[in-house]
Amino acid sequence: MPEIRANGISLHYQWQGREDGPVLVLINGLLTDLSSWNGHLPHLTPHFRVLTYDCRGQGGSAKPDEGPYTPALHADDLKGLLDGLGLERVALLGVSSGACVALSFAARWPERVSALVLANGYGVADTAMQVKLTSWLRAMEAGGGPLRFDVSVAWIWGASFLNAHYEALKPWREKGTALPAHAVLHLIRGAMEHDVMGEAHRITCPTLLMTGDEDVLTPLSYSEALQKRIPHSRIAVLRQAGHCMFLEQVDSFARTAVDFLRQALPAWPGGRAS
Repeated sequence: MPEIRANGISLHYQWQGREDGPVLVLINGLLTDLSSWNGHLPHLTPHFRVLTYDCRGQGGSAKPDEGPYTPALHADDLKGLLDGLGLERVALLGVSSGACVALSFAARWPERVSALVLANGYGVADTAMQVKLTSWLRAMEAGGGPLRFDVSVAWIWGASFLNAHYEALKPWREKGTALPAHAVLHLIRGAMEHDVMGEAHRITCPTLLMTGDEDVLTPLSYSEALQKRIPHSRIAVLRQAGHCMFLEQVDSFARTAVDFLRQALPAWPGGRAS
């Protein structure tokens, strides 16, 4: 997997998809890596030139001792990645904390974003979010990665998914507990510092705010608050889906994103996606 020096650190990235398609950048959730998009790529690569990468602290990218890793810092990293690859304007699709990164980037450099999909994101880490994420920190301090994962399960996965597929979480528990402790702590603490509500009005591109009706970590009200600030935005709600809806309902999630992007993006050689 190639890597690039961006904003003073090494970032791992991967290209897939059609060479003549518009560039779509996928931004991971908090404690995941670019492999979390494997199920979505068959839906996306026929239409887009897809760039996946690991944020600072994730997967194969650098995990500096200095923290926290805030969404604003991740946005600086993303700018460095895009500059290094010679990409002037892209579409962004971020999930959870990845949505916060996309928000931070689009609010600061609106001219560089052609379309925006924000799934299960939030504009500010309010008191409720602070309390939720603090429980993850305390679990990490008390019992390391395994306890942190167990405490977060009910916040991340929807009730419908847990009732039907709880045993399927074992691989995610193993992956989620493999990250170095300092990186996990820096990622969580960084998410607690997020606040772009005062700048969200600067986002000028078509924006889709996606949420699940069973999301208890970032409920619908968070998307509604962002919709009031982002001029060209609308909300899509997936039914029987929790905060991790992009993994709970891979096909529905991908179809919803693709349908929006097909309408939002200008034509490229060969016409719109079909």
